[in-house]
Amino acid sequence: MNKKIVTILIISTGFLLNACQKNIDIFVPDQGQLNGPDTSWYTSITPVMPVSVLKNNLVFETYTDSIQVNSNTAYILTPFGLQCGFPPNSCVNSSGQPVTGTVRVELMLIKKKGDMVRLNRPTTSNSRLLVSGGEIFIRLKKDTQNLQLAPNLKITFRYPDAPLITQMKVFVGDESTPNQFNWLPSPDPINNTVSITSQNYDILTNHLRWLNNGYFYDTTGISRTTITADLSSQFTNANTLAFVVFKDFRSVVAMNANLLTRKFSSIKLPVGKEITVIVISRQGNDYFMDHKTVMTVSSTAANQIVPVKPVITNLTLIKDYLNGL
Repeated sequence: MNKKIVTILIISTGFLLNACQKNIDIFVPDQGQLNGPDTSWYTSITPVMPVSVLKNNLVFETYTDSIQVNSNTAYILTPFGLQCGFPPNSCVNSSGQPVTGTVRVELMLIKKKGDMVRLNRPTTSNSRLLVSGGEIFIRLKKDTQNLQLAPNLKITFRYPDAPLITQMKVFVGDESTPNQFNWLPSPDPINNTVSITSQNYDILTNHLRWLNNGYFYDTTGISRTTITADLSSQFTNANTLAFVVFKDFRSVVAMNANLLTRKFSSIKLPVGKEITVIVISRQGNDYFMDHKTVMTVSSTAANQIVPVKPVITNLTLIKDYLNGL
């Protein structure tokens, strides 16, 4: 009987050891540890990618007020100095029918370069550099319905700025290409104008949503260079944003993702200017940021490499830095 018990124990132990060995054979380490960071670049960016989450976490809310649309002129004065004037019977719905009564007005006036980064509204037009005197956003709503301006009517904006620049023109936001915002010269310059009164810009427009009070920085006949951020491979277009911010004038350039070189590069920029290259990233639940200030210089390759090494930080510190620009 004892021999039988011993034999059973030996056989049972063998089965257990064999089962444990099988478990060891099929054990798979954590995929993140096995493969390391995701270094893939993508031809299209989806709303669930980390870079899209990053963009959403950087934006801030519009200022909201209301007007009474009727036979009288309506006005709004915002806490940030933007004055808005609306002519009588200024609104129609998507079918062109007149709208009266209370209308919700959503507004922004963007003059800080850090806010242009946070809202991803760089000052470029078809790969040309713009200097901005301020970006304006306006949306009109009745209940949940977006409204339009009535035909042949224009609204007015007035706000202070310094210095006031006489060559300003109205640019309108082109939002037709996802993840690639662009400014275009107003297609109706007669009805979209900028003038200067006292210490204010006065803008007359028949356009809603995004407007830019700006002018082209003339880079013809001068030395120009492209800025490329030198980053480690884990910073890709699926998780990272990169910008160039000028010190001496209100210009912000988004650095485009080059799928062939797997680099972030700017448009052609004037040399001899102090700029800051800013890189912000979200990977997993972590945020990364770095910023490097350099002078743009000419080179035989016409491409200036700026080493940037983002480190782990938090969203609050990123916003604080951008708010200070």
